[in-house]
Amino acid sequence: MTSERSPKTERESANILHLAQDLALERQEWRSRPTEVEFGFNNHCNLLCVMCHQADGIPEKRMPVEDARETLGQILPYALHLTPSDASEPMMNDLDEIIRLCEEYDVLLSMYCNATLLGKARFEKIARWTHRIWFSIDSPQKEMFEQLRVNSNFEKVVENIREVMPLAHEHQIEIGFNAVVMAPNWHHMPDLVDFIADLGGETLAMQELLPNSTGYDELSLEGRVSEEEFAGMVAEVKKRAEARNIDLTLQLHPPHGGQSGSAQENRPTKAPLTTVREVHMESLGPMAPGFCGMAMNYLKVTPDGKVYPCCRGPEELEMGNVLEKPFEEIWNGPQYKEFRRKMFSGEYPDVCASCLVLTGTPWFKDRNKSNG
Repeated sequence: MTSERSPKTERESANILHLAQDLALERQEWRSRPTEVEFGFNNHCNLLCVMCHQADGIPEKRMPVEDARETLGQILPYALHLTPSDASEPMMNDLDEIIRLCEEYDVLLSMYCNATLLGKARFEKIARWTHRIWFSIDSPQKEMFEQLRVNSNFEKVVENIREVMPLAHEHQIEIGFNAVVMAPNWHHMPDLVDFIADLGGETLAMQELLPNSTGYDELSLEGRVSEEEFAGMVAEVKKRAEARNIDLTLQLHPPHGGQSGSAQENRPTKAPLTTVREVHMESLGPMAPGFCGMAMNYLKVTPDGKVYPCCRGPEELEMGNVLEKPFEEIWNGPQYKEFRRKMFSGEYPDVCASCLVLTGTPWFKDRNKSNG
């Protein structure tokens, strides 16, 4: 477990300073290293969610264990979090291998889970090395939930979450809920706030649909929901979140994004280094308002070895392949250098220019106003 005097404490302290310098000097070659690592041991999932490219029938992928160990040996010494997925269900990994890696490199798990496979036995296996679990719930209504998350069982999901919630509190594991907002379910969002609160949740993130699957045009809000209707929904979501003491993060199109609440602000944490890092990231974002906050700190590696600077992993942002080159050669290789140059200059790739993770932050909006 991470401790205040561990070698990782010193390394992370230096890493934060290096990141501040990399941003302040607009370096293309970075001394800092990513602390949030999404690594796909495989891309297996038990659901076919309509908003995910899994629904498009993607071929199965799996990285050989020996290659995974070698690659993570280059990356995890700097990491604080490991997210073992690739738009996939983390419970379908070799959990024993993941725990072994967490122990070896002093890394905690941060997982996005559909809650269909996370019963008490699996939870107890990962509990010691888990910092956060996000449950994906897109509607409080059974019919809509199962329509969006194909092959799911609403009652089983709720049962598993209710079983895990008190265990998570015992192990100081932070529980969050996330929902994808799209045309079929946008009007369910206010009721979802109450549903999450009734489950014992205190944190909810709502993210507007991104073009991650061929179903995007059919699911998109554009042309189907008026701005007046959408604004009314967001206002009601905020009202109910305040009434139920829910921390709220809204990754929605301007001007509807933002954060509110403080339900978990003073709660003890098993990940003090991560807490410090998050405080610093809140300062570093405004310092470099045109640079994507995820790209400052995040690394995605898919089961076929491809490296990306964000969780979406679009092909146009592939930075290299760890099965072909060592990670260090990729991290400061030509693709990453050119990507950083574009971030600093504002010459964004199309996939970034349209992404709310970059454009939905208050400091990005303030930057555009001052430049205008």
